[in-house]
Amino acid sequence: MHCPSCERDIFPGSKFCRHCGARLTSPWLRLRARLRGFHWPWKKTVLASVAVVLVLGVVFTGYQTVRAISQMPRLGDLVNVATAGQDSVVYDRYNKPVAYLHLNINRIDVPLSAISPNMRKAVVAIEDHNFWHQNGLDIRAIGRAAIHDLLHTGGLEGASTISEQLAKMLYLRDNRTLSYKIQEFMLGLELAHRYSKAHILDMYLNEVYLGNGAYGIDAAARAYFDESPDQLTLAQASMLAGLPQAPSLYDPLTHYRLARARQKLVLQAMVKYGDVTAAQARAAYRAPLHFNPQNINAPKGSTPYPYPWYIQHVIHQLETEGLSPQEVYDGGLKIYTNLDPTIYAIAQQAVDQWMNKNFGANPAFQAAVTVEDPHSGAVWAVIGGRSYQGNGPEDLATNPNVQRSSGSSIKPLMDYTEAIVKGYSEMSVIQDVPIFQHVNGEAWWPQNDDHVYRGYITLRDALAISDNDAAVHLLRRVGVQYGFNFATKKFGLPLPRADAQQIGIAIGGFAKGGVNVSEMTRAYSAFPNQGTLMKPIWVRQVVNGQGRVIKSARPHGRHIFSAAVAFIMNNMLSRVLTPTALPGIGPNAYATGVHLGIGRPAAGKTGTSNGERDAWFIGYEPQMVVGVWEGNAAHDIPQPSTPNGPAYGAVAAGPIWQQIMEQVNQAEHLPPKPFPKPHNVIYLPHISITSGKLASPHTPSQDIEGGWFIKGTQPTTTGHTHEVVRVPAFDPHVLWEPGCGPAINAIFLKPEPDWHKGVPMPWDSIYWPPTEPCTTVVPSGPSGPPSPPGPPGFGGPPGKQPKHGHHH
Repeated sequence: MHCPSCERDIFPGSKFCRHCGARLTSPWLRLRARLRGFHWPWKKTVLASVAVVLVLGVVFTGYQTVRAISQMPRLGDLVNVATAGQDSVVYDRYNKPVAYLHLNINRIDVPLSAISPNMRKAVVAIEDHNFWHQNGLDIRAIGRAAIHDLLHTGGLEGASTISEQLAKMLYLRDNRTLSYKIQEFMLGLELAHRYSKAHILDMYLNEVYLGNGAYGIDAAARAYFDESPDQLTLAQASMLAGLPQAPSLYDPLTHYRLARARQKLVLQAMVKYGDVTAAQARAAYRAPLHFNPQNINAPKGSTPYPYPWYIQHVIHQLETEGLSPQEVYDGGLKIYTNLDPTIYAIAQQAVDQWMNKNFGANPAFQAAVTVEDPHSGAVWAVIGGRSYQGNGPEDLATNPNVQRSSGSSIKPLMDYTEAIVKGYSEMSVIQDVPIFQHVNGEAWWPQNDDHVYRGYITLRDALAISDNDAAVHLLRRVGVQYGFNFATKKFGLPLPRADAQQIGIAIGGFAKGGVNVSEMTRAYSAFPNQGTLMKPIWVRQVVNGQGRVIKSARPHGRHIFSAAVAFIMNNMLSRVLTPTALPGIGPNAYATGVHLGIGRPAAGKTGTSNGERDAWFIGYEPQMVVGVWEGNAAHDIPQPSTPNGPAYGAVAAGPIWQQIMEQVNQAEHLPPKPFPKPHNVIYLPHISITSGKLASPHTPSQDIEGGWFIKGTQPTTTGHTHEVVRVPAFDPHVLWEPGCGPAINAIFLKPEPDWHKGVPMPWDSIYWPPTEPCTTVVPSGPSGPPSPPGPPGFGGPPGKQPKHGHHH
């Protein structure tokens, strides 16, 4: 061993160095001395570890191979294989069957010569570009899949060749275990040796599921374009060729943007492998697709199955999680969901009724709804648009590619919750005064929709009337980056980072991204669930044909803020539904949801984007949260006014929400419940709404209200936003000076410190003290003029007659 001071050799166990005399009594020093000359054999350890892993991998793979061979089905005559599998059954939340899934009722075999060369080339390019040049064995794909599968201890990688995919379609009905993957590979290899390439491609194109109920290329050509397969254009063929990977996800009739992106990948692959030129690919991508959808599964005008918006999403989810279409439809699965048929029917009826009333039959204007249990995350219903016709519009509720402006419905998620978390209270006061800045040609931004700045205003009232200016000021105080991070990382909104660079996100002014109604509904569900955000659950359990559970989901959530914060937010959002005028904040002081109450404790928020292209109402009660979006599906033109006025959130989306809430409560026998109150909140009755602090002796009674506080955030000092000023009795609008006659003391509101000359004055400036002195000399005594009524501070604010106004 070595001395830690002089690094010379010393005897083990020595207390002093025999060379320099350093004391070695510290155990740490002695340990350092012992270890200094020790060298760990890292290379040998790494090599040994790699060897062990390889041996274990070989043993594990060998075991799985033997197991797969012992259970592998026999390869029969390819032409005579019975492809009619066992229907899968979808169950609702009460375990009652609601739909039967199947693929094979519309399959019509067509020879390869009767299939457009465009289709043949497109499928080979995107699915197996080496198809014509290898014997069913793609070494690179096998290696990539094997590594992926071993790391994930299961066969999660998709089939790598067309032969393997065909084997899977014809013979395998299991979940994706490693044994299943080995069987898929071996059956595919045997097919490749027994049948010609043309025969395999022929059968593949006649077997493959291409979405929208279409089984095989003949059914798909009819389902999407009402064409025969030999007439498919390059544009149409490249669209269909992208479907086998995820037919539900890339169905162009329900997820058009995603389908177009997939089509581009197919055309790029065709260019890469020499099937078409780059110019031909560009022309095909620009070419019209000539969709002419046909419902090939049932009589004209019906849908493939009941509750289509919900079941279509369930199918998409199962495919995304690794099940093939054949497994989903023909695998004899029992699929247990959280679908509530009664709630679904109520929601669809509400959408259709109000959309027809407000906009007639114009399909450009759509609405979407999500209904969720906030405590378990169970999704009870989803409506992707007006009544589904089998070839219905794009799913506007769940499609992640749908990016809509949230309008003011983002405020609780981006501004207000963050403020409460940081120690603000619902009675904290913000200054609703204009700040000079040019944005989009406007000199004063943001502007409130009624063009009124209200001056001092509590967070509770600012949220209730959806004051844009107050929201922007609040986010500036909280921090734009903090608000963005909270909305994306806590509430889970999928906004791009580019949106974090501008203050407009405070009121839903997204630069790049957007949200859909399912994402917003889930985010709001944290409020009635005391700050815990649950993962949405559509499918509770999947049981295969052998009775084995292959997928299950249990409630799982993240606690993103405290129950006390949730209580304060519930109280603030409940004020949005106040059915009377809000006192003390000026004219037209009505909450945005003034007409949307449901006769029991509830809360929510409106939202409207520019031009009324998007209208929102996201609302909830303790047992249920319902989100509604309504708008112009194409984004291109503003929406026209409804019979009840402009298509604001409270007018176009709010009534749909209200009807769903009232009818579901009645149908499901949900009793009224209050929002839970945690132990660490307190109520104070005498708070000044101009200071947010305890009311002072000078605070007018109309400016005193009660409020809830998280313990520790309640005010302990008196506010001083009101002051006593001496004014002439005959004219309270000027300052009194000697010679101005009798004087009186009047109470006035101190001007907002953030306001400055040159910008519009806030509404409460009518209560500001005078700034000009009296210039008229009035003789004292009985002969002086009579005193007029006192200034506003004496008897309460004048001009308090409420008027209806629109706020969003």
